[in-house]
Amino acid sequence: MKTFIQRKNFLFWASIIFTGIFSIWAVVSPTGMTAALWSLLGQYNSTFSWFTMPLPVILLVISFYLAFSKFGKIKLGQADTKPEMSTFAWIGTLFTAGIGIGIVNFGVAEPLVHYLQSPVGISSGISPAQAAENGMKYSMFIWGLPAWAIYTMAGLVIGYFAYYKGKKFLPGEPIAAGFSDKHWAVSVAVLANIVAAGAAALTIAAHIAIGIFQIQNAVKSVSGFNISSDTGSIALLLIMFVIYTLAAILPIQKGMATLGKLNTIVAVILMIYVFLITNSTLIMRLVTLNIRHAFLDVFSVGFTTFPFSDQSWFNSWPNTIMIWWFSWTPFLGIFIARISKGRTIRQIVTMSILVPTFFLILWFSVFAGNGFWNAFFGDGKIIHFIANNPENVYLSFIMVLKELPGFAITGPIFLILVIVFLATATTSGMISLSIITSNGPENAPRNRIVLWSVLTTMIAFSNIATGTLDGVKAVGVIIGIPFMFFVLLSISGMYRQMNLDYSKNLLTAAEKNQKLIDKLADGKKES
Repeated sequence: MKTFIQRKNFLFWASIIFTGIFSIWAVVSPTGMTAALWSLLGQYNSTFSWFTMPLPVILLVISFYLAFSKFGKIKLGQADTKPEMSTFAWIGTLFTAGIGIGIVNFGVAEPLVHYLQSPVGISSGISPAQAAENGMKYSMFIWGLPAWAIYTMAGLVIGYFAYYKGKKFLPGEPIAAGFSDKHWAVSVAVLANIVAAGAAALTIAAHIAIGIFQIQNAVKSVSGFNISSDTGSIALLLIMFVIYTLAAILPIQKGMATLGKLNTIVAVILMIYVFLITNSTLIMRLVTLNIRHAFLDVFSVGFTTFPFSDQSWFNSWPNTIMIWWFSWTPFLGIFIARISKGRTIRQIVTMSILVPTFFLILWFSVFAGNGFWNAFFGDGKIIHFIANNPENVYLSFIMVLKELPGFAITGPIFLILVIVFLATATTSGMISLSIITSNGPENAPRNRIVLWSVLTTMIAFSNIATGTLDGVKAVGVIIGIPFMFFVLLSISGMYRQMNLDYSKNLLTAAEKNQKLIDKLADGKKES
């Protein structure tokens, strides 16, 4: 059995079977699949929702402990290993791969949804101003430090074993190597790898489908053309297929780094433009407030579970989104590890958690701030749309741009941003998925990248054509549940190994010093 699971193509065929089962189920019985999976999620939330929110905060504490402890100077690689990307390209690639099109979909809607639906929102009877602040507070928690702690720790454990210990780039490798003295470690590691590959394929397919919907809406808003037909969807999918496949088969320093830099530049340009043409004083007040929310309120939010309130919002938004973040860890962890070669644990933790969080503070302040401005001082049509169209809240972002002057400029920029965000996150997923299903090499084989690009694009089209997107998203969320435990096991395995390596290095250094002392003593005797 052990020899069989170590074969090069075992993970590929296992992931094909895993992905195929859920994809066929989603197309044949989308309603039944969605109901079954959301029912499972409901059962989890009814019993363990208290566990989901504090967990990312715990990972945040662990990450900063590692960064500023004796382990912080450990480099992913040898002492002379150099980073493959510039710092700007590395941060841009980290950020755009980790967030993807999500900040466009929810950059306006998320705080407004919490304002409307949460137990600390407008429905609770508190003042609209306080409800709006609470909406921002929960958005900062969901998208800020805790989310990036999840991604960072997932990447760190894989990177440590791959570059410092010479192991494979596989999600289960930290479990197998970190607990090599336990009889269960290999079996759990294999399970983690199989589920990781299947989760990656289905989550990427869902991400592509959501991105296509957003591009179609952007094209219609900017140009007036309706390309939401099957023919239009196929054309868009083919264009995106060429972009993300080409970027994935190029060396990371060229393909992914270029997309990451482009994405960052376009996002910053759009954000600065909107900041300058709107109420900049209000936005800066929001920036100040959101810094407090992101850094000072993280513990209070993470350990608030509303035990005496209706759990509908708590389970469907904060809890579910946190689980969704964990469903991204199998492939995003590999990607973060792959692009962080040559950087220390301290660099990885501080840069990949703090920089994206500061960017998101600005992003939500600018765009959600304008959404709230429309609700409080405008005609309120954006918040009314969100309240009446819960399945299409992502359209609120472009509604904000259309309400502002200069849509002839911001509209095309928005369209470019959506396309590049979709391409960047999909490219990182293709690279990681191909690495996993090729048994963990450092660089993904090109033929495997092309194959997975074809397969996930086909799954995405079947989701679009049959309207089965909810089912595939449900798979992604459900798969995130076991990965909460896989990540904890991986961190424990890494910590065990770090302590062994640290003690061994100290012993080696002491032996070298003793040899030097003995050599000097012998020299004095001879003289």
